[in-house]
Amino acid sequence: ESLTIEVAGETVSLGEEDVLVQTESRGGTAVASDKGVTVAVDTELTPALVQEGYARDVVRQVNNMRKDAGLEISDRIELSYQGAAGDVAAALTNFADFVQQETLTVTLQSGPLPDALYSQTVSIGDQDVTLQLRKA
Repeated sequence: ESLTIEVAGETVSLGEEDVLVQTESRGGTAVASDKGVTVAVDTELTPALVQEGYARDVVRQVNNMRKDAGLEISDRIELSYQGAAGDVAAALTNFADFVQQETLTVTLQSGPLPDALYSQTVSIGDQDVTLQLRKA
């Protein structure tokens, strides 16, 4: 199959052997091709994506703490955090519902938690954040 195009007033006919199609990613994207299908994915980390990642990190840490504290899988907890700033603090605010749902947290607050059952300082992003929990 050939393709006819006009270049500088002249008609040029191109066959399959004259055309090379190549995929190449631009900055901020990843591109993959297979069996005639090409997919491009935006890889730019927006502040919302970074915050979501931090929130998922908090969930993982809290669930590990729940296990270490000997809590039952169905136990509801109260959770507090200290030392979070910038995007980590924003993640705990903007993704509070997600953190609470995934960790069975009834109350999520900034500051110390009196009578905490378990306390641990964890690394979230480049910050050390102290998490404290107790049964609700």
